Amino acid sequence: MPYISRNTLHQIFEEKNIPPMNHLQLNWNRLLSIGASDKVSKEEEKYVRFTNVIALVSIMAVAFYIPLSLWKGHLVLSVLQTLDVLCLFGVLALNHYQHHKFARQTYLLVINVFILANSCFIGYGGGTHDFLYITYILPFLLFSARDYKNIVVGVLFAVASFALFQQIHSLFSAYTFDPATQHTFFQINMWMKFVLLGIAIYILAYYNYSSEAEVADTNKKLEAQVIELKRSNEELEQFAYVISHDLKGPVRNISSFMNLLMSRCAATLADDAKVFMQHSQDSADRLASQIDGLLSYCRVDRNLPPTSDVDLNAVMKTVVVELNEKVKEKNATLIVEENLPVLHGIHAGLMHTVFKNLVSNAIKFNHAAQPEIIVGHKEENGILIFSITDNGIGIDSKFSSKLFQMFKRLHAPEQYEGTGIGLALCKKIITFYKGSIWFESEPEKGSTFFFTLDKTFKQNEAVPSIEVRPMMQVLKAA
Repeated sequence: MPYISRNTLHQIFEEKNIPPMNHLQLNWNRLLSIGASDKVSKEEEKYVRFTNVIALVSIMAVAFYIPLSLWKGHLVLSVLQTLDVLCLFGVLALNHYQHHKFARQTYLLVINVFILANSCFIGYGGGTHDFLYITYILPFLLFSARDYKNIVVGVLFAVASFALFQQIHSLFSAYTFDPATQHTFFQINMWMKFVLLGIAIYILAYYNYSSEAEVADTNKKLEAQVIELKRSNEELEQFAYVISHDLKGPVRNISSFMNLLMSRCAATLADDAKVFMQHSQDSADRLASQIDGLLSYCRVDRNLPPTSDVDLNAVMKTVVVELNEKVKEKNATLIVEENLPVLHGIHAGLMHTVFKNLVSNAIKFNHAAQPEIIVGHKEENGILIFSITDNGIGIDSKFSSKLFQMFKRLHAPEQYEGTGIGLALCKKIITFYKGSIWFESEPEKGSTFFFTLDKTFKQNEAVPSIEVRPMMQVLKAA
């Protein structure tokens, strides 16, 4: 609630014909909102209001003792109580000028010093020192749990005041009230402690209520955001699927007609025209490949066949056969570990895509005289960790954030063929199975790509995070 001026209050009274009894309520609310401006965060506003409540209640409580002290003829004590009231008004002033934390610190100091002084001058029998038990819990009401330093300081104020009173109260015996007056103060203090403790309990209950309400509101907003995000992602994927599917035919036609034009009219075309035509056809072919990749990306979790037990040994044998020409062309050695595991509840086609993409990249991005690619795995804490290691060109760690993004290429198409979708596709598949994928590499020192999978995939269970270490147990493939 923002700070309300007196003129604004009068205007509200006149416009809405508010009866006098409600004038008091609005003025009280105005006092509670001192310092709670629009610039203050919602959490800070709560502590500002609590400080105002406690300061105002303390002012009324202390002011009640002033005439009693004067009636009993204790001028020094009445002067101390008057000074305390002024200091408590100073706390409200500090809140008004936006010194909120200093206002709370000042309140704790003032109230502890006041109780200590009153306890000494009233006497032990008055029981005024029992109020220090309440000041002991005040720091927990006035500061956030994250602001533990101020809480500790506030608690130390109370503990130090109580310990000091126990040491020095006997020195004030000549200035204390008589036993009958101390008993009167004791009875008054009993009621005052009852009221103040009730206020403290109310504040604690309000803390609990407001915290639960905030958590419930936050959870409701998060649920709504998750639903909206899911809907948005589904629409985007559907849009990408439809667009890429509809573009596939025209792009194929462009590539086919360019090819026909080159074959039938090559004799009549100038050399530079042939070059332009070839570039156009290459671009059309590359676009077709990207569309195919985009379609594959969008189809990862669409219209999947029933899951089954997948023998990764059989999957890797298929990958080795399909990449045999590339392996021979690069004079490479593809080494696959024996006895790869059998996975349950997944799709063989998706696993084939992951391994083929990672092994193909390991062959492609390799300039070694004898490229070597090693496929292996190990099990740790019930999680399978797969690795594809090569001795290729390596990857700079500064590219780790973009490497698995769609169409993010680290090299020009002229250097290395490809669509820039392969790793993004691998990540989507591994994420679909609740796994993780990452790499370890240094430029010119090769790379190792890791990914994790559960032996038995369960859609509603997440894969725990684990420490991964390099492994190199491999066996040369047939």
